[in-house]
Amino acid sequence: MNRKIITIVLALVFFAWVVPGMVFADPRLVWDASSGDVTGYRVYYGLSQGSHPNSQSVGNVTECPLSDLPLEENRTYYFVTRAYNGAGESGDSNEVSWHVPDMTAPLPPQGVTAE
Repeated sequence: MNRKIITIVLALVFFAWVVPGMVFADPRLVWDASSGDVTGYRVYYGLSQGSHPNSQSVGNVTECPLSDLPLEENRTYYFVTRAYNGAGESGDSNEVSWHVPDMTAPLPPQGVTAE
């Protein structure tokens, strides 16, 4: 193979492998670290503004991919985060919302005829 063909092939492999991951990046919650002794963070979430009955500990990190949470498609969720340590939990962060897109392909068309 000549050098030009190898360069084109490598560029296509890069585009097919890296670019879709950049374009379709996993949505995530991101927050600033709390001050003080922090053991970790919990993400609280629910389907109504101001109501967060579900929670998940995400460890001592400052982001959470939303794919890590059991969210249903085509629904809007409301999120807050809280820091915690051995003494308890902080208050709520500001609330943010995100609509989970419908990722299900449509059903095939029915009743197709040739006219």
